[in-house]
This record gives sequence, structure tokens and C-alpha cells, in this order.
Amino acid sequence: MGPKELARIERWNAIFAGVLILGAAAFFSTPVLVGVAVGAILAVANFWGIRRLVAASLRRDGMKRAGLQLLLIGKMGLLFVMVFLAIRYLPLSPVGLAVGMSVFLLSIAVESVRFVLNPGGGEAHDGRA
Repeated sequence: MGPKELARIERWNAIFAGVLILGAAAFFSTPVLVGVAVGAILAVANFWGIRRLVAASLRRDGMKRAGLQLLLIGKMGLLFVMVFLAIRYLPLSPVGLAVGMSVFLLSIAVESVRFVLNPGGGEAHDGRA
């Protein structure tokens, strides 16, 4: 998988997050809706950050690459803090939060299956590796 596939996963994240939030709004109570919405928004923002940092680090060498990779660790720490603060201070369902955050797993699964079924992404192959 390359940058195109990561961008598709990012789009799937947004689509699935929207559908999940609308479904929670239609079928569940407010705490579940808030949990799903916060979790989905955090998942979308997290993957956006991952994609940007990984893409930037692949274009760099040496210390700049190492610095960008360290930012990935910092981004993960920020995600942990955001999840903690959400659970601690927002009126949400922790299960709803977990369901919302799992949206990226569904996105990765869908794009992975799509990639396996169509590895060239619709582009013509000339037989070279």
C-alpha cells in the first residue's frame, strides 16, 4: 500500500464516521451518541495525523526523518490524553467511544480487501515489478 491507498483509507474513515454518527443519533441515547461522535472524530483526526507524518517522513532522510517519526510517538501520546480527557470530562459512553474509535479498523479492512482484489488500483500493468 502506498500514499494513494492511505488517502483512500482516510476518506473511508470520514465516510464511516459520518454513517456511524448518524446511526448513533437515530438509534441510541445521547451519551452513546457523544461517545461514538468523539471516538469517530478522534479516529479520523488520528489517522489524518498518521498519514501526514508518514508521508512527510518518507520524503526526508536522516535527522529530519527521525524527528518526524518521533512526532508520531508524540501524536500517539496526545491521542491517549484526548481519550482520557474525553472519558473523564464528557458525558459519554466509554463503549460508544470505543466503537467510534474503531472506525479506522473498518476503513483499513475495506481498503485492504479492495487492494487485494485490485492491486493495481485500476492502472495498467506492463509486467515489470
